[in-house]
Amino acid sequence: MSILHEGNLPWGLKIHQLAAGKLRSRRATRAVNLLVVVGVIAVIYLTVSISAHDRQVEQKVRDTIANQSAISEIRSLLQDAEIGQRGYLLTGDELYLDPYTEALPTVGLAVDGLAKRTADDASQVVNISNMRSLIAQKLSELKQSVDHRRRGDLDGAKALLATGQGKIIMDGIRSVLRQMTDEEAVRLAEQSRLAQAGKTWIEITMAGLATLSGGMALFALNIATGRAREAERTRDELLTRFDRRLMAVMAADLVGYSRLMERDEATTLSKLKVAREAIDEIIVQQGGMIVNTAGDSVVAAFPSALSAVDCAVDIQETMHLNNVQVPEGEQLQFRIGLNVGDVIVENGDIFGDTVNVAARLEGIADAGGICISRAVRDHVRKHRNLKFVDGGFQQVKNIARPVSTFHVRQT
Repeated sequence: MSILHEGNLPWGLKIHQLAAGKLRSRRATRAVNLLVVVGVIAVIYLTVSISAHDRQVEQKVRDTIANQSAISEIRSLLQDAEIGQRGYLLTGDELYLDPYTEALPTVGLAVDGLAKRTADDASQVVNISNMRSLIAQKLSELKQSVDHRRRGDLDGAKALLATGQGKIIMDGIRSVLRQMTDEEAVRLAEQSRLAQAGKTWIEITMAGLATLSGGMALFALNIATGRAREAERTRDELLTRFDRRLMAVMAADLVGYSRLMERDEATTLSKLKVAREAIDEIIVQQGGMIVNTAGDSVVAAFPSALSAVDCAVDIQETMHLNNVQVPEGEQLQFRIGLNVGDVIVENGDIFGDTVNVAARLEGIADAGGICISRAVRDHVRKHRNLKFVDGGFQQVKNIARPVSTFHVRQT
């Protein structure tokens, strides 16, 4: 019996080897296909997990930023209520109670929202409980003094203020708010750390899958990385938000301060101290809040353009009366600039173009005069018997567009 050969191998053995090779190829193909399927499932699973993880991190960051904003709002509302109370006690004019009246219902809503978002934090729950008690005491103290004034009992209102109880309570509220702010900052840092750690773990896992699954896994990694970067950008955008408020801003500055100091430093400082005490009192009376001082200058914020204009007019009238018996070269005269618009409030200070424009308008004002923006003029011209002299559009430093200016004159 002859045996067929191909090369040096028997034909039957060759067939067996071919069959075995095909079997191995099919097995390898099935293994590769299985690996690809596993890789695809893993990529889909990780993609869904990344999306869920990013949404959770984003929501936590949003909640923390909302908490920080609520803490700032509560502090601001209580300050507004206190400013409104003091203005009313000093003047007896119910108009000054507007900030106080508006703050009463709003502060409770702000605390409730903060309590809801921090319900899972035992430390903040304790802080919220303490703060509710202190706020209730503060609002009660404010109401008692307002009620005394409404009954015409100014001495009773003053006696209540003189106890210092209101200040003690407010200091306690500030302390709790500071503690809550610090804890929210720590919480945000921890969330960012966990988010970064989770992102790192996911990237390492997906890099391993990319090695096993080839191009498909690598493509999925690029998609996931892009999503992670987008989530990171979203977090960065959320972290850069500040509390913004509509305010009227007054900037006032002493004319010829250096010249007066050079002539008689001691006398100038003494006169300036007296003038500043009068100016500060007028600002408080008109419902304003001093946010920055620098010797011969002051920046104050007001809840409305009307109160800011009234304050500026009162200041200039007071300074004019003080200068009647003073030689011209020794008089203290202030320039005042007013603007209204959105400001950024942070740590008790204010920033933004609204503040910058007010400062530039002060430089444009006449000695002993007031210069305002068109926005301020539009707010007050129908409500105050004043004359507004058009100063035209002025190009001021660090402001891109020209500013429409007006000089205020008594009629």
